[in-house]
Amino acid sequence: MAQFFDLHSHMLCGVDDGAKSPEEMFSMLEMAYEDGIRAICLTPHYSPYLFGDTTKTSEQSFAMLQKYVAEKHPDMRIFLGHELGYHRSALDALNEGTCRSMAGSRYVLVDFPESVEFFEVQSAMGSLQRAGYFPILAHTERYRCLFKQLGWIEDFVYNGGIVQLNAGSVNGDWGRGCAKQWKKLIRKGLVHIISTDGHNLTKRLPLMSVCMPYLQKHCDEQTVRDLTWENAWRVVRDERI
Repeated sequence: MAQFFDLHSHMLCGVDDGAKSPEEMFSMLEMAYEDGIRAICLTPHYSPYLFGDTTKTSEQSFAMLQKYVAEKHPDMRIFLGHELGYHRSALDALNEGTCRSMAGSRYVLVDFPESVEFFEVQSAMGSLQRAGYFPILAHTERYRCLFKQLGWIEDFVYNGGIVQLNAGSVNGDWGRGCAKQWKKLIRKGLVHIISTDGHNLTKRLPLMSVCMPYLQKHCDEQTVRDLTWENAWRVVRDERI
């Protein structure tokens, strides 16, 4: 069985719009483990206007999950980060440590509303890079403002930006437009990391294997491993991709 590193997960319970209870959190962990996931970075939303300050609550839930993993699956590694919903005070939150980077690295997972304007994405990514962070653009395939901005994505990648896609989007989980963009970015070699963005046990599942048929058909073996395992490890080790 292939091994996967899921770098984008909302498995922590009682924190945001992810798992609602310890039982759901543990069940999601079991689903991920059965799928071949052996490393996870838990990334609860950091969006104060939507979910409040999730710093302390996510630490408590993470400690609960750490204990479960140690008892049930000692070969599983878990890490803690945040998914930053970019806003005016985002850099202050990062610099003060209320919003976490990915496992203490210089990498920051960054999220925007699907209706975001292109100039907002462009400005935010530039601000983060100038501040010394390595931004990971969460579920890049979902931003409609980027559907016709392939040139900017190429520049973003050239300048050190990281593109993350959601595994399920290739199969139309977020519509045909997102699936088309997902495949285009893969074919153009503009993707670094594929993750689940798992939220629950019903519609947004913590499964990586769903994208493997497409990857194995269109990518060489090393690229598949980089997208689903190696590059995520480089993030948590604070190594350049």
